[in-house]
Amino acid sequence: MMTTQTVMLELPDNLYERVQRTAQMLQQPVEAFLLDTVTTALPLLDDLPPELAEDMAALALLNDKALWQVARKTLAKAKQKRLDFLLDQQGRDKLTAAERLELDQLVAEYERVLVTRAQAAVLLKQRGYDVSDPAVFNKPLAIP
Repeated sequence: MMTTQTVMLELPDNLYERVQRTAQMLQQPVEAFLLDTVTTALPLLDDLPPELAEDMAALALLNDKALWQVARKTLAKAKQKRLDFLLDQQGRDKLTAAERLELDQLVAEYERVLVTRAQAAVLLKQRGYDVSDPAVFNKPLAIP
């Protein structure tokens, strides 16, 4: 059973009104909305490598435009091409020790991009953006 703590938090009127309106739109009590918001803003970091945990925690501090940039980030084309080649070579059992190391590094970088993109999408959804259509991540950035 999870224990809980009660926290008293003073919010400026304009922020409380935004919280209250959003909670009403989501048909949630204010307390449930705030708990969900804090839970989303603070991803589980315990099982992540320290540098990735730092990146994930920092995402919550980004403005919407920066979050959209993270959500649309991809591996550089040259790196993606090299990753594809090494994966193909691995399937044929034709990797040298240096290529195995390079593959491991490229896979780690690719996974890092995917994880940060996913967390950025979660945060954008939490901020009210519709991210249900994957095509929104391929469109040019149109956030002010």
